Amino acid sequence: MRSDGKTFGQRLREARIRAGLSQSDLEEISGIPKARLSRYENGHVSPSIHTLERLSRALGVSEASLLGDERAVLEGFFAALDARGIRIDSTERAARVANALADLVEALRGDQPAGLGGDRTDEQVAATVESVERWLAEGGDRLSD
Repeated sequence: MRSDGKTFGQRLREARIRAGLSQSDLEEISGIPKARLSRYENGHVSPSIHTLERLSRALGVSEASLLGDERAVLEGFFAALDARGIRIDSTERAARVANALADLVEALRGDQPAGLGGDRTDEQVAATVESVERWLAEGGDRLSD
């Protein structure tokens, strides 16, 4: 998997927003002052290990995901699949699926991922999305050859 290229502050802000929290909400839950949360999110300072632990607990995410550890992102991906009852029967296949989905997400954002090349059309991306949606709607629960 490719690095997301984001800073700790960007990942913290995204995790907070995904959790549906304002900085004030996160302050209340974590006990970390809003002013300091703002400084983290804006990249002015980095948290201590203890503070990182408090943030991850308050946001319900792993410390590694806030730090940008790709393995943590992949583990989150597997957990999401597992929650849907989807099983992948090999690590190699799982990595291919994760990379394909990362490429798809980048394509949907308008980026040009290496795996898709810059020549993938909107129609091709839409067809891929429809294929994945159809598979999920049909109750697909295994990813295999």
